Amino acid sequence: MNVEFSNITEAQAKALEDLFAVWNLLATKQKGRWTAFFADGSTDFKPIIKIDGKDPVRFDGDIGPRWNTINKDSEDEDEVYFVDYERIESVLNGRNDQSQDIEQENA
Repeated sequence: MNVEFSNITEAQAKALEDLFAVWNLLATKQKGRWTAFFADGSTDFKPIIKIDGKDPVRFDGDIGPRWNTINKDSEDEDEVYFVDYERIESVLNGRNDQSQDIEQENA
């Protein structure tokens, strides 16, 4: 898979690179963590992304809830999007074990 980003700022590029470096670190350390990238389409985040030369397509299989709210009891309530490759793998392999709710910490 070749992923190409264009039309992003230097700061956005550095943030994405940092995220990818953390993914490599987690693999090296054999750890699992939810990781995140704040994408603010209401400001200057207007990336053009190609995957193997094509526009990205969202996975339409049932992998459970993806949108959720964090900090529900504070003024900093925020909507987040979760995608879990292990749940996608279950759907691709014909298993339907998506009844578990995504656990999250109230940060």
